[in-house]
Amino acid sequence: IVLTFALLAVTFVIGVSMQQAGTGLGQITSFVGLLVIAFVWYGAYLLISMQNIEYEYILTNSELDIDKIMSKKGRKHIISLDFKDVTVCADTEDSEHNSDYINIKADKVFNAVGDDSRGSIYFADCIGEQGERTRVLFQPTSKMITSAKRYNPRKIFVVED
Repeated sequence: IVLTFALLAVTFVIGVSMQQAGTGLGQITSFVGLLVIAFVWYGAYLLISMQNIEYEYILTNSELDIDKIMSKKGRKHIISLDFKDVTVCADTEDSEHNSDYINIKADKVFNAVGDDSRGSIYFADCIGEQGERTRVLFQPTSKMITSAKRYNPRKIFVVED
């Protein structure tokens, strides 16, 4: 709102000074100023609407695909992860495996946690093709993590409720 008033004031001052100078650009300047204000409001709308972010997890056999959904309109693929290749997957609050989460640093971290209050946050570490360690933070359902455990039972740890 402050930016709108500032742009209106600048547009008014420039438009008046152009009309006093005798050029016919005063009305064009006012139109361009209003157009800039409209673009500013549209940009603010886009910025505010992009704050609504959800994550979708798709588990097919041992493959986990994570997509980011912005404002229930745009979808962007974040990462695909094969649970057969995971070096460790556990709850971040699991006292037995918390040292893996805290002490082992990852080269790439993908945070796919929508709302911290919706459930347990798990981390999954894997080694990429170039040898870089990748970590994915996500919130699977208990059914999803139990299904993934079938493909790598020694590396996936499920917290029992």
